[in-house]
Amino acid sequence: MLGSLRESLDLTLFWEYRAILLRGLLENVYIFLGGAMLAMILAFAIGVARLSRRWTVRVLSTGYAELFRNTPEYVLLIWVYYVLPVIFSRLLATRFNFSPYAAAILALGASYSGFMSETVRAGILSVPREHTEAAMSLGMSKWMIMRRIIAPQAIRRMLPEALNQFVSLFKATTFVSLIAVEDLMYKVSMITVHEMRPLPLYTGAALVYCAIIVAAAQLIQHLSDRWRRRGWA
Repeated sequence: MLGSLRESLDLTLFWEYRAILLRGLLENVYIFLGGAMLAMILAFAIGVARLSRRWTVRVLSTGYAELFRNTPEYVLLIWVYYVLPVIFSRLLATRFNFSPYAAAILALGASYSGFMSETVRAGILSVPREHTEAAMSLGMSKWMIMRRIIAPQAIRRMLPEALNQFVSLFKATTFVSLIAVEDLMYKVSMITVHEMRPLPLYTGAALVYCAIIVAAAQLIQHLSDRWRRRGWA
């Protein structure tokens, strides 16, 4: 029985298909980078909007953040890929489609922008009020205060939490095979159909993801410790 289990978990098969599987892993990386960039842009816009003096801006931006923070990535991927093109097609009176890659980046970027917007808001609020008042007394404009006083301090404070959210975003890229993105899990499922040996393939994929995420978590912990020792966070 143990011999049969060892044979079924033999990762030699996973290694034989390493070139194909590496291409799939690179798709995960590309989607992660695109989603992370979109999430950061949206998060800064929504995070700042949540601090607006205008009630309507605060309500709309808070509603956006809560919507995407509380919608599962699985549901959002399906909705963006299948439902959103139907809505656009009817509004534009023409056929409209998202590619699987565009849908994955849009869905994951929007989803994690909700989480990151709260990090941005908290980072801005953590900057002492006295620093802003001192800059205003020197006649600095609101834009200059944000760019030269608030943003540098806020970014240092929000980086540890933001990096943790990036790790979660990378983990979420494992869902993109649901909409036919040819990522690592998609490649594994296709090879499994051909080889009929799912255990070594899915075990190998799990180990690869685990190794990447553990390495990223250790790097984040190391950077966070350095920031704390320097008094940056």
